[in-house]
Amino acid sequence: MTTSRVILLPTDFTGRCDRSRDRAVFLARTWSAKLVLLHVLPNDATVLGEWQESLARAQAKLRAEVRDADLVVCTRAEFGDVTSTILDIAAEVSADLIITGISRRDEFDDFLMGTTIERLARRAALPLLIVKGGAEAEYRQLMAATDFSECSRTALTTAVDLFPKAAITLLHAYHVRLEILRGREGPAAVQQADIAYELDAFLSGAALSRETQALLDVSVDYGDVCQVARDHVQANGVDLAVVGTHGRSALATAVIGSTARALVGCLECDVLLVPQNIRTRGLGNILSRKRV
Repeated sequence: MTTSRVILLPTDFTGRCDRSRDRAVFLARTWSAKLVLLHVLPNDATVLGEWQESLARAQAKLRAEVRDADLVVCTRAEFGDVTSTILDIAAEVSADLIITGISRRDEFDDFLMGTTIERLARRAALPLLIVKGGAEAEYRQLMAATDFSECSRTALTTAVDLFPKAAITLLHAYHVRLEILRGREGPAAVQQADIAYELDAFLSGAALSRETQALLDVSVDYGDVCQVARDHVQANGVDLAVVGTHGRSALATAVIGSTARALVGCLECDVLLVPQNIRTRGLGNILSRKRV
């Protein structure tokens, strides 16, 4: 039996949510998914009448957000802490994906420790899609950052499950210790051999299908991961970057780490953040459900 996918779209009705709403609608149509729109209100009403009036206004705004008779749309307005409420509703509706937006002017500042996006990425047991661009077309060119950890493997397989027809580049950036003192060539040669070994083991563990392997490219480059990733995105027209939120290096650290925050800020494309501990009901099962 096929289980419908569920997309959760939190919105505060500001301009930063327009693009995330458009992407959520696009994916809901593509996947024939249920779309849950959520607005969280602050607990500042003092009497029951104010609460009811606030809920009614929020529900009316939510219903006006998406008017598409072909989509299954559910609206929720709740009082409470924004992050906790989003996660509670995500669990209640068995969401497979949370989609959120980030405004252009806040890209470098909004993804800092303590913001809603950071807290969601750190606490959620399902992927978080941060939308920056428009939703005129499906994702065609993906970049999956990897440090060869189990979390980055989960991120890769999640991207494959979600977007099986997209071309994917597996990107690994590396440094050589003491490069200034020793020179780069000698140590780099040794490290490149180690990288080749780890890459082979990483891909073997991912157990990708032949169809996916045909769409997969590998890029290993020397340098700062943010610069390497940004250059790759710009040079190859990448429209979605995929990053694991817990890894063994700065590439895919917990989202409170400076490098992961920098990736979200510096990359011009949308970013999919994937936790290692994805729920069983979540995206890890999407491909198997699709093939039923």
